[in-house]
Amino acid sequence: MGILYQAVMKRNFIINQLENAGIKEHKNKSIYQLDYQTLKYVLTMHRIQNEV
Repeated sequence: MGILYQAVMKRNFIINQLENAGIKEHKNKSIYQLDYQTLKYVLTMHRIQNEV
């Protein structure tokens, strides 16, 4: 059960980061519907694009 809890917490952390950045959807899909890998991708791309 600890592993599942950690996975949920990681996903929620990324969603929180995206919300704070004002990102609510990706490719017309709510961030709440995205899988973990896609959430990581969206957050990474946002950070890269705004690093300048």
